[in-house]
Amino acid sequence: MKYYRISEQFGKIHLCVETSDNELTSLTSINESITDYKNLLDASDITNLKVDDITKKILGKSSGLKFKLSDLIESSINKSGPAIIIKPIEPQEMWAGGFGNMIISKADLEKAPDEVKLSYNTPKISTTLYKGTNHRLVGPFEKIGIRTDTVRTIAEGEIIFIIYKGKFVGISLGNEVAGDLATKANVWTVPAKVFKGCASIGPCILSMEDDEENNKPLELKLEINQYRNDELIGSGSIVTEFKRSPVDIVASTVAHDTPPDLVIQYSGGFAIARKDDELVPLNQGDSVFISLEGVGYVQNEVEEV
Repeated sequence: MKYYRISEQFGKIHLCVETSDNELTSLTSINESITDYKNLLDASDITNLKVDDITKKILGKSSGLKFKLSDLIESSINKSGPAIIIKPIEPQEMWAGGFGNMIISKADLEKAPDEVKLSYNTPKISTTLYKGTNHRLVGPFEKIGIRTDTVRTIAEGEIIFIIYKGKFVGISLGNEVAGDLATKANVWTVPAKVFKGCASIGPCILSMEDDEENNKPLELKLEINQYRNDELIGSGSIVTEFKRSPVDIVASTVAHDTPPDLVIQYSGGFAIARKDDELVPLNQGDSVFISLEGVGYVQNEVEEV
């Protein structure tokens, strides 16, 4: 099931679930104690019931307040209206990485430096990097940032893993904004990754609770389009080819660690905007549109920070 967070005009937050095509139902309107997806994860952890089963029980008690998804998207883009979509989750930390998660061709791997071969062939040691905390994360229709001291920054559309108490529980999508500071000096890895608006997420969380499916590599279509002055200046699409399952990737990420209860991980399966095979950098005012099969899309404008 897909879960959205909605903010009404006067600040009331609703956790909603998609109940039919173009229709969201507010779980909050049925039970006021439910305002966040983590509320459902906590309840699942306590009761040992699946999140979607808990949701079905809640929906069985009342019809609930309805929202039209297309109206919410329009209001969110125009920044006006009775309600807008906000980021679907507020993680305590976010991580970015994924090198070694995706399949690299044998020919490309043979040409790679020894350190690349080592990390690629040692998947149990995660290459995940710290990406910051929730207040640096923006929603599906908010502004992402690019550092003014960075020569080139690109958008990376990625599948996001939702991790609760060290376990994989679902996915979303977003923009893992990537600057080139780290390529100039590896001591600049942190400022290259952590800054205002350095990542986006949304529009929803897709719960994934089938153990058999979660132990298979994900194969989903990711697309990205980048616009400048309303003109398409770059695009790209991939079908993600992960070496390992979400369960295995998350296990290597949290090994040797005691992470917070709720974190997100940009998985490294990314779509990058190109024109004539050249990467297209981000400029202030650009708009980036990223979509993920079966989940939805994020649309973020770029600002300098």
